[in-house]
Amino acid sequence: MMTKTVNRIIETVMAVLIVCMVGANFWQIFTRFVLNHAADWTEEFMRYALIWLTMLGVPYAYGKNQHIAIEFVVDSFSERGKKINAIFIETVILLLSVFVFVAGGIMVTMNARGQVSAALQMPMEFYYLGVPVAGCLMVFYTVPRLMELIKQTKDDKALTERKAA
Repeated sequence: MMTKTVNRIIETVMAVLIVCMVGANFWQIFTRFVLNHAADWTEEFMRYALIWLTMLGVPYAYGKNQHIAIEFVVDSFSERGKKINAIFIETVILLLSVFVFVAGGIMVTMNARGQVSAALQMPMEFYYLGVPVAGCLMVFYTVPRLMELIKQTKDDKALTERKAA
């Protein structure tokens, strides 16, 4: 239930970002070719909007299992091997999300304190904040998956032991 709400919020934010990017692009074209004086803020806005779109899109796709996966090697594993591999992958994703995205993103965001963007004059912390936000979203999606995989592996092991007895 909570995942659906978070997905809906991310979808809405990404849709708004795309609409704003398209509008800014049209404004850039209009001011450049019709007014003969290009708007100086549109390029910077679209760059940072694309960064945020990416930082939201990655966890969104991951949360909906729409990310790219190379499975031809994993398909050769046993069912137990597939689950162990999935637990390993989810653990690596969780560790990377916590230490690289969240912790590293917070450090980069704090390091940008006091800086402002050239055209929009917005605090640079706002732009860098996308990294720890993406990390928190990745953790949000990874932890329940990891817990479910561990539970399934334990249940499968218990079932196998009962059958053997």
